[in-house]
Amino acid sequence: MNKNNIDIDKERPESVDTLDQLVILIDFLKILPRLWVWFLILVILGGSISYYKASSEYYPVYKASSTFTITIKREQSIMGSVAFYDNAAAEQMAKTFPYILTSSLLHRKVAAHMESPVTSSIDVHVTPNTNLLTLTVTDKDPQKAYDTLNAVILNYPDVSEPIVGKVTMKVLDESGLPTSPANPKVFIKDTLIGAGIGFALGLVWAILVFLTNRTIQKESDIKKKLGIKCLGIIPRIAKKKRSKEVSRYFVLTDPKAKDFLQESFRMVRNKVEYHAHKYKHKTILVTSAAAGEGKSFFAANLALSLVTTGKKVVLIDCDLRHPTGRLIFQMEQSTGLGEYLKGETDLETYLQNAKAQNIHEFPNFLFLPGGAPVPDGSHLLSSTRMQNLIECVKAKTDYVILDCAPAGLLTDPAVLAKYAESALLVIRKDFARVDFISEALAHLSESNIHIIGGVLNDVQV
Repeated sequence: MNKNNIDIDKERPESVDTLDQLVILIDFLKILPRLWVWFLILVILGGSISYYKASSEYYPVYKASSTFTITIKREQSIMGSVAFYDNAAAEQMAKTFPYILTSSLLHRKVAAHMESPVTSSIDVHVTPNTNLLTLTVTDKDPQKAYDTLNAVILNYPDVSEPIVGKVTMKVLDESGLPTSPANPKVFIKDTLIGAGIGFALGLVWAILVFLTNRTIQKESDIKKKLGIKCLGIIPRIAKKKRSKEVSRYFVLTDPKAKDFLQESFRMVRNKVEYHAHKYKHKTILVTSAAAGEGKSFFAANLALSLVTTGKKVVLIDCDLRHPTGRLIFQMEQSTGLGEYLKGETDLETYLQNAKAQNIHEFPNFLFLPGGAPVPDGSHLLSSTRMQNLIECVKAKTDYVILDCAPAGLLTDPAVLAKYAESALLVIRKDFARVDFISEALAHLSESNIHIIGGVLNDVQV
C-alpha cells in the first residue's frame, strides 16, 4: 500500500469521536427533563392498559391433585426386584399417559362416570426413581376438577392395563375439593410489564424528538441554519424571587450579575459598535422570533453596556402589548409611550416624567417606559408622534435602542423598522423552531433593515 493510500485512509482520532458522542449524549439527556410529563403519561397509560387487559381476560382456574403409588402384582415380576419393576411401571405410565388421556376410551369411561363431557386439563408427573405418580386436574369449576380427578383415578388402571399391565394405584395424598384458584387475582407483573412498555415508548419518543429537533442549540447553528452572524452568547442566570414584587431579571447594575454578564455583553457590545461605526447607524431595533426569548432583558443590558463606554444611550420600550421594561428597572407604573402616542400627554412631559423615574448610576442613560398595555399598538407605532420621538432623542444621543415585540408574532417590528437603521435578533437556546425564526427574519428583511446578527440567549455554562 502506498503512502497516499495510507494518508487518505487515516481514521479520526478516538478522542474526537468520543467527544462527539459525549456531546450528543449530553444534548439528548437535556431533552429528557422536558418530556417527563410524557414519560409519566405513557408509563401510567401502559400500566393501566395492561392491568385492564389482564383483569378483563382473567378467569380463575382450580387444581385438584392426588399423589399415589403404582404397584405391580408380585406374580408379574420377572427376574428383578418388585421395587424396580414398580418404578419402571410408573415411568412407563407417565410416558404413555398423554396418549391414554387423549384416547377416546378413557374419555368415554370418565364421561360416563361423570355423566358429562370431559373439559378439564389433565396432567401427570412421576417422581424420578420412585413409583410415585401425581395426577393434576385443572378446571374453571372446582367441583368438576375434583370429580374429574376421582374419575380418572378410578378408570385409568382399566384403560392402561393392556399397555403396562395390571397395576394397583394407592392414594397417598389428595388435595381435596379446591377452595381457592390456582392463579390468584394479582396483576402486579402485568402492570409492571405495561409500565415498562410505556417507558420504552417514552424513550423512543424522546429519541424521535431529539433526532427531529429543529431549534437553535449552539452558536454555529445561527450561521448554519439562519444565515446570519452570531454576535455572542448570553449565559443562563437563575435568580430566586423572594416576592412577586422583586424583579426576575438581572441587569449589569446588579452586583451579583457583573461577573456573569459583563464579559458576555462586552463581546456583543464590541461587535454592535463595530457595525454601527461601519454603517453609521445609531438606531438599533432589538427583537426576537417568539415571546419569552429574553429580548427585553438583552436590550436593557446592551444599553447599559454601551453606557459604560461613555456613550449616551436611550432605551425605548416599544412593546406596547407587553411592556416589561419597568420590571427590569424596578420602576413604578405610570404614563409611558402608549399614553404619549395616544395623545394623552405631550413629548416634553413624557420625557420629563421618564427622567424623574430613572434612578440609577448612569447619567448618560435614559429609559423611556412603555406605559399601560395596549391591545393593538401597530397603528400607534406608525404615527408621526413616534417618528418625532425617535428623531428628538436620536439628535441628543449616540445610540437609540428600540425594544419591540416579537417579529414572528406581530407586525410591530416591521413598522418600527422604518425608523431604525439596523436590527438584532435575540434567540433563546432550544426554544423556537428554526423555520419560525426564519419567517421572523424574512419579515424584517422585507423592510430592508440591516440585520447585524443574532445573539444566543439562555445558554447554560
